[in-house]
Formats: sequence, structure tokens, C-alpha cells
Amino acid sequence: MKRNLAFVLLIVMLFAFAGCSSKDNTVETTVVTAATTEAPTTVPKTTVEETTTAPEETTEAEVFYTEAAPAPLYAHDEVTNILLIGTDSNSDWGRSDTLMLLSLDNIHGKIKMTSFLRDTFVSIPGYSPDKLNAAYAYGGTDLCIQTIEYNFGVDVDGYAIVNFKTFKDLINAIGGVDVYLTEDEIDYINAQVAQNGQPNYIPDGTGEGYVHLTGGQALWHVRNRGGEVNGEYFYGTDWDRVDRQQRMFTGIINGLTSLSFDEVSNMAYTVLPYVTTDLSAAEIAGHISNAPAYLSYSIERATFPTDYWTDSYYDYAGSVLEITNWNALRRDVATFIYENIQ
Repeated sequence: MKRNLAFVLLIVMLFAFAGCSSKDNTVETTVVTAATTEAPTTVPKTTVEETTTAPEETTEAEVFYTEAAPAPLYAHDEVTNILLIGTDSNSDWGRSDTLMLLSLDNIHGKIKMTSFLRDTFVSIPGYSPDKLNAAYAYGGTDLCIQTIEYNFGVDVDGYAIVNFKTFKDLINAIGGVDVYLTEDEIDYINAQVAQNGQPNYIPDGTGEGYVHLTGGQALWHVRNRGGEVNGEYFYGTDWDRVDRQQRMFTGIINGLTSLSFDEVSNMAYTVLPYVTTDLSAAEIAGHISNAPAYLSYSIERATFPTDYWTDSYYDYAGSVLEITNWNALRRDVATFIYENIQ
């Protein structure tokens, strides 16, 4: 299990924060856009009966105004889940602007990206229900992981954290990142650069295609969910932002397939100082040799919630995505990550 954990963390760090993307040797990517209909057969950490009983419809009142039981916790020895936490602060405290679970599925030969939308209204152990990104602000990494497990029912094996400052520093340290951008995305980055008095514009005349970004430019891109910037309005949603993050990360994993073992190893040591994690450098160093085999895995990505939600508003939380059927949502998350593992 430690071998899998080390590799997943290596990929988390490299694909989230490295800049070696390539247009060639791309691995297959599948995007999940609709809910699945069959429950997973993975045995949870509770009872088998809970996996075979059909989920019943839940309501907002049942979930949030009674003592709702935590989700059955699904886990498997051959599936390793690392939670990538991107914070909205230049310190080690703040709201988690990005929550992505990176899973290494050794049964099906896949790397899976599961993004959770930050405005999802969830139960936070020990606190009132709130947006998902509030859990990290209330209780740091431990509470963030507890909240993911409690609400979505998937076991988290480890974590990696980066904040805005370290994200920019890391991208700059490895020489920038190549990302495929639309003209609208280029205009958004330049509008943020102008509004914030920064010097690094993407050159005039740059059209849609792969663009080399600095750390600051890359940060504006992965945070892009539209809105008014420097007097110009850009359309966008949280789903769009998550898609941008996943596309950037997929491209970087693709780029890793063209690197030698020594290059992958050197990249790992470049990345390590910029990431907070519960896995030691010594553990990572002992298992990097497995990276070439895992980089042949296909990539699948999904964002939750896709279904079973409605817009709501609370004075203390603002606009939220309120879940209308937690059991169905939990089933879909577990099916995506674990498939039909026996």
C-alpha cells in the first residue's frame, strides 16, 4: 500500500504543480458527465448489507436537520486515494479553493481525478452544515478529510496541500507550464494581470493553442470561473474552473510519459519543498521506481455533484449547492472511483 501511496503523491505533486506538458504520447482521458446507475460492489468498512440495499431518496430536511449517519466508507487495498488541497490563502490556513481526489486504481489500470465543488452544502463533523470549502478553515486537513469521508463515503489515504504563494513559486521554479488555452481564457489571464498590476502579460496576438505560462499566469487560469475582471465580463462557473484544472493536470501527466526515469525523479525532488504532505521524502524516494509503469495507465475524470442538487441560500453560508439525494450521489462517487471491484 505504501508503494501505491508514494506514487500517487508523486503524481499529485507533478501533475498539479509541474510544467512538462507535451502534445505527443497522450494517454486516454475519459470525462464522466452523467450519473451512473449501478451500485458498486466494493466492500465498505461497514457491512456488506449496506452495499446491497438499494438507497432511498433523502431530502434536505432529513440530511441537514436531523443527525444524519455518516456514509458507508468504501475502500480497497488496490485503490489509493490522495486528497489534493489547494487553499485560497498565502498561509497554511484558509478555505480550500480546490479539492481533488486523485485515485490510483491498480485493478483497472487507471488514474482517476475526482473533483468536489467547493460550494456543495455538506455536514461538517462538530459544526453546522456549511460549504465544503469551509471544513479546512474550521479544522485544517484533519477536518477536511473527515468531511469528505463523512459526506461522500470514500476512504482518503493521504493528502498534499499547496497554497497560492507556493503554487506560483513552484511553477516558476520548474520554468513554467504549457497549457492549452482558448482566446477567452487568454483574455481572462491578461485582465487579471492588468487589474492586479502584474507585469507578465501573455503577448498580444497569441491565439488559441498551447501557451507557456508563468506561475502567476497559471494560478489565474486554474482559479478562473468567470466574472468581471478589469471592467470586462467573462462567463464561467465552478464546473468550468474544475474542468480547467483537470485539463491542465491531464496535460501534465501526458507530458510525464515522455520523460526518462531520471527526469521524473529530479522533478519530484524539485516539487517536494513546495508541498505539505503526510508522506515523507524518504518514503517517496523508496518507490519512485514504479512511476514508469503507472504512467501507462489511462486517465478518467469526474466532478461531483453533477446530479441530485438544487440551488439554495443561507445567510451565513451564501449561495450553495444543496444535495437532494445523498445516497444516490454517494453511490455515483463510489462507482466512479471503485467500479465493480469484488
